[in-house]
Amino acid sequence: MNAKTRIGGALLALAITSSLAVAQRSERGDITVGDTTLEFVPSGGMLRWYRVYVPPGTPPGQELPVVVCFHGGGGSARYAIEQYGVAEEARDRGWIAVFPEGTGVFGGPPHFRGQTWNGGDCCGYAFQNGIDDVQFFVDMLAKLDVTYEADVSTVCLTGISNGGIMSYRIAVDRPDLVTAIAPVAASLQTVAPTQPVSLLVIFGLQDSYIPIGGGSGVGGPQVFTSQANTITPFLNVNGRAFEPALRTPTVRLRVSNASSQGGADTWVFLALDGGHTWPGTPGLPSDPDEPVHMDIPASPLMFDFFELQLLR
Repeated sequence: MNAKTRIGGALLALAITSSLAVAQRSERGDITVGDTTLEFVPSGGMLRWYRVYVPPGTPPGQELPVVVCFHGGGGSARYAIEQYGVAEEARDRGWIAVFPEGTGVFGGPPHFRGQTWNGGDCCGYAFQNGIDDVQFFVDMLAKLDVTYEADVSTVCLTGISNGGIMSYRIAVDRPDLVTAIAPVAASLQTVAPTQPVSLLVIFGLQDSYIPIGGGSGVGGPQVFTSQANTITPFLNVNGRAFEPALRTPTVRLRVSNASSQGGADTWVFLALDGGHTWPGTPGLPSDPDEPVHMDIPASPLMFDFFELQLLR
């Protein structure tokens, strides 16, 4: 095992111990939507909304890296804030966390319900109405730059399902604005990337909504790209090849690191016992039978990956 593969092994070992942090959060109190600030920005001829969490006690003038978390299809920023642990990791590590709201018939205030993202060839209201969510992201970052102590040169993206699909689209369309992405239970539903972007794929082998082999899942007729055809274009543009898999009884981690001549990291975290869910969370209220991987929570894992990219 070479030095670069050992980085992957160290990250996986760290992620295994991070499950303790999830239990400890209940003692410290979880972050709720009430701990965030609701903001808006004009974009695409409408007002677009997002919630911002800034760690308490941040010294004035200190710019913080930014993580943007896109809610899943039919969801809301509130759900993403209160379910995924991203805000807690941002607090503990000194990041600003941003939770955008999608669009829908009941999107925006006061409901913020049933919202989706235009991730390319998906999904729902946003795709059907040609909503320019990439421009919303650009406009949101521009406002963050002037209203918060946000280091907009260091922006990492995550999201689940349709939210993860949106992360992929932004990485393809605006790689100049993105440091790394970590989509959860998602697929690439747009053209292939042309510039390197560090990628951590978090996916469950048992996903019944976005099948690992592609095609339609139990959620409807939408045809999804396979994970092989999602990951390969990034591996090609990022450079290098996968090292031998790192294994636990429930996880396979494939690691391809950037070369000294450039490129970007491409890592794949496959939860053998996971489904269309965010590892380490309660799962889907609408489908309690969809399996959840619990050994290694996704949020600490992705922040470990993001922080590694900051050191590149």
